[in-house]
Amino acid sequence: MAHDRYRRLLPLLSDRALGPLRRFLVTRHVARCAACAAELEELEAMRTALRTRLPYHRAPPALAARIGAALPREPSPAVAARAARPWFRVPAWGFAGSGLAGALAGVALTVLVLGNRPDTGDALVQGVIGSHVRSLMADHLTDVQTSDQHTVKPWLSARLPVSPAVPQLGSSGFPLVGGRMDYIDGHQAAAVVYRHNKHVINLFAWATSQPDAGFRSEQEQGFNVVQWRHGGLAYYAVSDLELDELQKFAHEIADSAAAGAVDH
Repeated sequence: MAHDRYRRLLPLLSDRALGPLRRFLVTRHVARCAACAAELEELEAMRTALRTRLPYHRAPPALAARIGAALPREPSPAVAARAARPWFRVPAWGFAGSGLAGALAGVALTVLVLGNRPDTGDALVQGVIGSHVRSLMADHLTDVQTSDQHTVKPWLSARLPVSPAVPQLGSSGFPLVGGRMDYIDGHQAAAVVYRHNKHVINLFAWATSQPDAGFRSEQEQGFNVVQWRHGGLAYYAVSDLELDELQKFAHEIADSAAAGAVDH
């Protein structure tokens, strides 16, 4: 079935190894499929973690010497000329074996480094950044596009087990754009979309059993993320906006949510 076919192509999409047509088809499927979007998010998070967090170390001279000694020796040009064979008669097993040995050595060193390194990453931060980027790339910023909070909030509440704050912040420089459903690291999430000048802000919210927590800011991959918890909801605001502006936005949202809780 089509879903399984597209799902098998997700690793190639993450590795940027698909041609233009397949990339378009798979990206369009991911924009419509929460399960595939979540799996792609995990692949992207792993790819990013390996690229940005894996420390690189030069191999000690003794180790480099042992690996070099284990590899097949390249024959001299004269010997190579005498031993040459047409490509269609004898495959170059020696060359392939040499490459395989090098690859296995690299994998062993990578596993060793990863195995000895503590896990300090925040998968949820990677998840919200991935969803933010996908919303901009896949032309799926909103499911309901309107600046009316009385349309966006009921639309999200009717489809998700959360009812996040959706205040009008146009007077503060953060006009409401709309909302959509999302799926982040196993959480059904509401995404409320705002703008500030030319910057898009995705405000993600999902239900949590963890206690309320104050604001925490992080920067990853050129994006700023402000997160907090209040009233049984986890909030993550993500944008390429300057951090102080995003923090101002987060405080406006939190103040509105607190005021709404008091009113009720």
